[in-house]
Amino acid sequence: MYYIKTKPVIIVDGTLYLYRSYFTFQYFKNDQENPYGAIYGILKTIKNILLKYYNSKKIIIIFDSSQKTFRNKIFTAYKSNRPKMPNELYIQIQPLFHILKEIGIKTLSIPGIEADDIIGSFAHKVEQSGEKVLIVSHDKDMIQLLTNNISILNTSNNEIITPITIQKKYGINPQEFIDLLALMGDKSDNIPGVPKIGIKTALCLLQKFSNIQNIYDNIEQIQFLSLRNAKNVSNQLKIHKDTAFLSYKLAKINLDIPIYINANDIILKTVCFQKLSNMIKTYNVHQKRNL
Repeated sequence: MYYIKTKPVIIVDGTLYLYRSYFTFQYFKNDQENPYGAIYGILKTIKNILLKYYNSKKIIIIFDSSQKTFRNKIFTAYKSNRPKMPNELYIQIQPLFHILKEIGIKTLSIPGIEADDIIGSFAHKVEQSGEKVLIVSHDKDMIQLLTNNISILNTSNNEIITPITIQKKYGINPQEFIDLLALMGDKSDNIPGVPKIGIKTALCLLQKFSNIQNIYDNIEQIQFLSLRNAKNVSNQLKIHKDTAFLSYKLAKINLDIPIYINANDIILKTVCFQKLSNMIKTYNVHQKRNL
């Protein structure tokens, strides 16, 4: 378990935990055989964050909207590999929003804007106001948002991720993680990357040239690097230059989305935690009755 004394503004990747909760608690159904596992999982995650990790009073949950984003416009195959949302999950969304509102937990989604961009923009805004931020997610796209004031909590292993974590693990800074995804691609989001360039080659290039623009500015030097199949790597980069820069645009989180709320708008009321605990207890009792 990881504890921290500071009280950061907590931003939860709601879409990620919505799906995770749905698949973890698929068998949770009420007397009418309606599923509610996603609702239960989200509420339990929030309680664990507030109780076990941080005593923060500022928390917001960010969700995707159902509309396509600019990434779909510039690359129609973006996330096209993902299956349609299961109906058993879809029917839990509005009840979940209603419950969160009743409890007093703020949610935010913006039509046509991906949750990642909302998270990044809100985190950036909060940081500029002088507060620290904790992003709750295990999506690797979030790594690029890390700063001295923005950290990530991965609830899968209770790890707190900071810029130092990334530097030690990959030998690059968090902002260069965009370039890493642009070079090696990202199957989960269907970002193409440069064919035949994996993580080892991409990291070697970035540790040498820092970013994708510098790589192409020094493209003729790559064939002389002590890199396996250096000449082939150079040729691949030349052939797929447009795809590399397209992948960069797809991977980069937008920090300039207008967000019309601030950290003081998401302060929890005193009764919130008790309401949350009562709701989880109700669902848990109901679940046991149906097993």
